[in-house]
Amino acid sequence: MGSGKTTLANECKQRLGVEVIDTDGVFVSRYGEISRYIADNGEQAFRNIEREIVIEAASTSANIISCGGGVVKDKHGMAALRKACDIVLLTAPVDTLKKRIADSDRPFKLGLEKIIEERAHLYRRYADYTIDTSCGDCVQKLCDAIKSPRNNRYDILLCDADDTVLDFNRAMRTSVINAARQVGVKASDDKITAEFSDITTFVWRKLENEGLLRAELDRLRFNMLRERLNEDFDCAAVSAAFMAEMKSTRYLIDGAIEFLNAVRARGIKVYIITNGFAPIARERLKAVEKHVDGAFISDIIGYNKPDTRFFDHVLRELDIADKSRALVFGDGINSDIRGGINSGLDTCLFDRTGEKKSDADYSVKGFGELLDIL
Repeated sequence: MGSGKTTLANECKQRLGVEVIDTDGVFVSRYGEISRYIADNGEQAFRNIEREIVIEAASTSANIISCGGGVVKDKHGMAALRKACDIVLLTAPVDTLKKRIADSDRPFKLGLEKIIEERAHLYRRYADYTIDTSCGDCVQKLCDAIKSPRNNRYDILLCDADDTVLDFNRAMRTSVINAARQVGVKASDDKITAEFSDITTFVWRKLENEGLLRAELDRLRFNMLRERLNEDFDCAAVSAAFMAEMKSTRYLIDGAIEFLNAVRARGIKVYIITNGFAPIARERLKAVEKHVDGAFISDIIGYNKPDTRFFDHVLRELDIADKSRALVFGDGINSDIRGGINSGLDTCLFDRTGEKKSDADYSVKGFGELLDIL
């Protein structure tokens, strides 16, 4: 408040010819004066609309988005900004701020020092650059600041394995077809794959949500496959063959190795977090072991994602004190995203279709988008 966001944005527009959106200005044009709106409807109602305006602004081609000082209180709005923009914090001594807003009708100006104190950790968290606006040419300060690469926003990436860096669908298809043929199953490859894929989704959800034991999972999925294919085969034999086949699959998502290497090149640690049978997971993760800093396997930990005890174990092992510096990345809305959120971590959904709905902080279609966020 009073740090000069609107003034600096307008100066940039005049001197540099850039496109500017002022979110407070957008609010006023649509809903009237902010102080009056808050008096009539409460601060939370204002924040809800402010979030919508910020997310909308982040999706435009504007070069500069000037936001109200309280925007940092909304995680989803800030995530939208982080995905689209570098974030610059404007500061000035408190006495300077007080003088600048003395004659204004800002709704929170009387509590300025308390507000700064309450939001300080959020400003520090989200600021990619910081500029003191109390003196000097602030437009030049801004131009000089953003010439330098910004610091990493996260120190640790907790990365899911299957369908995030490892190609699980290809591994599953190859393994179940080979295993089925070993015990004489006659159904077509497509029929076997379609039924087993549907069954696998069903039983893993039961594992994640209902505490289905791994031994029960193994027995259940092949019994269900036998029933759906309407063929008589030895479930234990096909299960053993499937496990053996899966161990040898090290298929990767296109670009995964390059992505992992790029993340680590920036000084960010990468750890795989996966639900899986330890003997199989250890073998399949050899495809990425030289490109990550370690791996956590649910079968070894004793808890499955999204159980917060899985994430608590990871946080303890990595000695992560500041959760805001770690990001969970994966394709599982339940296992990765819900588990991460419930554990107080930022999350990013890997959604190559762009059609999934989740509460993740970010959603990306490709690795490049996540690199921009990191």
